Amino acid sequence: MHLRTLPLALLAATAILLGGCGSSDGTEPPECGGNGHLHGDHCHCDDGYTEQGGTCVPSEEPVVECGGHGHLDGDHCHCDAGYTEQDGTCVPAEEPTPDCGEHGHAHGDHCHCDDGYVEQDGTCVARPPPGSPELPTYTLVPIGYPAGTGGYAQALNDEGAVVGNVRSAVAGGTPPPLIAYHWSGGTLTELGTLPGSNAFSRAYGINAHGVVVGESDNNVPRAFRWEAGVLTELGTLGGTSSVATDINDSGVIVGGASTGTSSRAFRWENGTMTDLGSLDGLDTTLARAWAINAHGEVAGYSKNAQGVTRATLWTREGIRVNLGALDVTRASQAYDVNDAGTVVGSAVVGATSGGSPIYNAFIWSDGTIRSLGTLPGLPVAVHSEAKGINSEGWVVGYVGQFYGNTTLGTAAAVVWLGERIHDLNSVLPPNSGWTLLSAEDINTRGDITGVGRFNGTLTAYKLVRQ
Repeated sequence: MHLRTLPLALLAATAILLGGCGSSDGTEPPECGGNGHLHGDHCHCDDGYTEQGGTCVPSEEPVVECGGHGHLDGDHCHCDAGYTEQDGTCVPAEEPTPDCGEHGHAHGDHCHCDDGYVEQDGTCVARPPPGSPELPTYTLVPIGYPAGTGGYAQALNDEGAVVGNVRSAVAGGTPPPLIAYHWSGGTLTELGTLPGSNAFSRAYGINAHGVVVGESDNNVPRAFRWEAGVLTELGTLGGTSSVATDINDSGVIVGGASTGTSSRAFRWENGTMTDLGSLDGLDTTLARAWAINAHGEVAGYSKNAQGVTRATLWTREGIRVNLGALDVTRASQAYDVNDAGTVVGSAVVGATSGGSPIYNAFIWSDGTIRSLGTLPGLPVAVHSEAKGINSEGWVVGYVGQFYGNTTLGTAAAVVWLGERIHDLNSVLPPNSGWTLLSAEDINTRGDITGVGRFNGTLTAYKLVRQ
């Protein structure tokens, strides 16, 4: 408890001292106003009096600051924990004292946060980087059949159509096979399989015109293009297998295809499939294309001269750009590229105690690669991957306990806005029955698609930005 003497109430002096202690009429005034005695050139005042202007005047009693439960700071009170300011004093707070976390402390009914942290919902959180947008409000839409037989989402376009694969309601089997679909406006259309394929297909990409690409058959996959109900096989680079992963609005398709000796990144245009090459200059090493933007730039991975897998950008002119890695001795891979040429993916940053690689999401722009990190609230989810990026630079992906499989252990779908990570489960209403495990793609307006669990069943979803 702090004591402070409040401003004194001034009394008019009974005499003006002239030439020492004399008065103009020759009568000596009482020493120190009659309430003390001179001590050299100043007064020692009696109890209850204080010296002012060479005389002793009554002093006001000190008062207890802020009711004894805080202290004055300028013209207002900083109240102790459990108290709040009311009419210039600290009174017991009606609301519980906030728990400000490890980066601040409660001060009455609010938090005093450490440098670099701000109060949010009664706790101190890291201050967002300048220009980081806030997480929008979203509405969740399930993608699949009403019976909830399970499915996955891989991509969506700016019109809001979603593609992936779903437990078929058309093909027989127990469980029903996974078949590629196109979903739009609440209507799901199964795309079927190529002739001669077993009962499996998956759609990976869709453009603005609703043209879909993917793979058919899970033993020896074959790349397909689907438009207006017709599946067309795209062929290979001389081997037996191929997978189409993306298509731009000009109809150019990319993916991976076998040459007979290795799997290579390809570009398919006007009926012709072309090997995109690799960083090492060889045609016998692994390479794969995952995405293509409106300008024909392609993102994926290939081997460098040291035989390490590297995130790779193929320009329209055929130049192969090594995007680097978060650890120069370890692997990286790219999954998406927007029209500004910004690339996202994942890269190895270390290893677990058992020696397994640990991956972190990355973003690459103008020659610089940097980690996007993981979610502090899920420390067991040591891995992160960035799967999609839109024209605004918003990035989606996941954090997970196990790399490449969000259905095991702990995982969460996430979005990076201005490089600030958000758990997308935070947009769900309480007791929704959903857990969002991975975000696979994001369109221009910020709608997101991915996979989650709804009441225990793996189900595709779409988050519609409000």
